[in-house]
Amino acid sequence: MIILEQDIRYWLALTALSNIGIKTLLKTASTCNVTLSELAQVDTSRLQSVGWDAGQIACLVEPHPFTQKCIDWLSGDNNRAIISYQCKEYPEQLKQIAQAPLLLFADGDYELLSKPQLAVVGSRAPTYNSLANTNTLVTEVLTRSDLVITSGLALGIDAQSHTAALNFSQCLHNAATLNGRTIAVLGNGIDVIYPKRHATLSAQIRQNGLLVSEFPPSVMPSPKLFPRRNRIISGLSLGTLVTEARIKSGSLITAKYAIEQGREVFAMPSNINNKQAEGCHWLIKQGAKLCECAQDIFDELPMTLLKTAQKQQAEKKPKQNLATIRLLDSVELESNKYGANSRAQQDETENSSLLLQAVDFDVTSIDVIAMRTGQSISTLFVQLLEYELRGFITSTSEGYLKLRD
Repeated sequence: MIILEQDIRYWLALTALSNIGIKTLLKTASTCNVTLSELAQVDTSRLQSVGWDAGQIACLVEPHPFTQKCIDWLSGDNNRAIISYQCKEYPEQLKQIAQAPLLLFADGDYELLSKPQLAVVGSRAPTYNSLANTNTLVTEVLTRSDLVITSGLALGIDAQSHTAALNFSQCLHNAATLNGRTIAVLGNGIDVIYPKRHATLSAQIRQNGLLVSEFPPSVMPSPKLFPRRNRIISGLSLGTLVTEARIKSGSLITAKYAIEQGREVFAMPSNINNKQAEGCHWLIKQGAKLCECAQDIFDELPMTLLKTAQKQQAEKKPKQNLATIRLLDSVELESNKYGANSRAQQDETENSSLLLQAVDFDVTSIDVIAMRTGQSISTLFVQLLEYELRGFITSTSEGYLKLRD
């Protein structure tokens, strides 16, 4: 069951203990033949005999400054919960990590904590290409599996991951059963939104997903708290996907935690000149799974996560990336309509291939595309619009950018 109000003080006291981790607490509780929440009732001399000092013992007796704030926050909404390490609602996946948090403050659908999750993290200042790739991959993952998307509510890739999951849920007819497929792990108090510009996004996640933190209400953001948050992001998840990151970034800290926790790590490759992706390339060199599409993730995770129809399809078909699937589907539809051996179709396919080859993964001007293809700009505009609608390229103020081959 969820922690009761009268037990909040004891659990907060345990979280305030210095230099005592979850393993030591569990060992002490076992030695004293009590549960974690009953440690505060153990005789002082008994605690001293197992190595506790006077300051640590005093923490169990003195009132915790956040006790009343926690009680007030908990009573403010029926969707809020404080989940202790010994509650049945505490996720088993998180219990397996070395420094599991004693308490989880949850705001939203806390049942999501026990669902299989994929962490998606990355740069706070991502490139347009990375944002588009993140959106596409998250959508495909949710389409083909029962994974929940977990991230950290930060700017950039985190926000894109949450948004893609929310948008996916809203576009489904059966949204009542598939809403709330994203979890935001906070690096501050559960009632504090950081960055502030994500107030609307956090409200949507609270309504259709879950906000969770190990920090009680009113704890403000601090640089030293975010690495602690990152271990929870990876700890909740079966695997961590880094879609774009620099060498020195919080995303690589999350990946490091995932490795230490024995979880899968995936990294998206990018242009070798993209400084924002140096961290991903480094991870791949270190053995992270190169990820171009959702199937790369499913290959490393249990097949039970795949939806039934997708499992049957996966068993019959070889792995193909999104671009290949979409292009083959398009060619197949055209073949059925006009005849596979049509010369017009062959010409169109050749022109399409030439056009895609003419657009780089960096911004390419319309003049350069015209020079490479030998086609008029007016003709190119029509073809480029078609490929933009199909998700192969995107337009910018300076030209066009290829998203996938």
